[in-house]
Amino acid sequence: MKVICIGDSITQGYGVPYKENWVELLNENKGIEVINKGINGDTSGGMLSRFYRDVVDEKPRFVIIMGGANDFISGNTMGAVKSNIMAMVHQAYYNRLTPILGISIKADIHNFREDWAKLTDVDHFNYKVLEYRKWILSFCNIFNVMYIDFCDEFENKIKGDYGNYLTDGLHPSKEGHQILADIAYEHINRLGIFKQTK
Repeated sequence: MKVICIGDSITQGYGVPYKENWVELLNENKGIEVINKGINGDTSGGMLSRFYRDVVDEKPRFVIIMGGANDFISGNTMGAVKSNIMAMVHQAYYNRLTPILGISIKADIHNFREDWAKLTDVDHFNYKVLEYRKWILSFCNIFNVMYIDFCDEFENKIKGDYGNYLTDGLHPSKEGHQILADIAYEHINRLGIFKQTK
């Protein structure tokens, strides 16, 4: 059974060896093939533009869609992000794929890379991430879309102590990716995805 994960650097695994990102860690489970279609620096618009090629053409059973952080850093509007996410969800349904929305993690405002901090107000970035999370939860409830709340569950697991879990205030470390993989595994295992055949 095939799952595609489309997203940005959190999905691609920026800053860690390729085999240690959360998507690749899921491939350690039998009966599931998880393909990483994350691109560093990608926006929700970029994800939408390559959705057919990177997702639909691969003919997966499920697609995990997680993006938006780079939109907020680059100044794109919340409305644009919502529109792009909605379009990908509905394209997935149209092509008989099951979408799962991933809610990305917040930044560590105290250890955010200085050069990146010049591009965005980190406090405002986190505010947007949380507002976006609220919208995703509402959208998923209205349209009966599955989701994985990495944001909330990551916070609960690390108990507010980012410590060694983020490498630069934004991207997960090896230990952070293991937590994300555990969260994803718990959710998709609960959905019975591993029991389904290709």
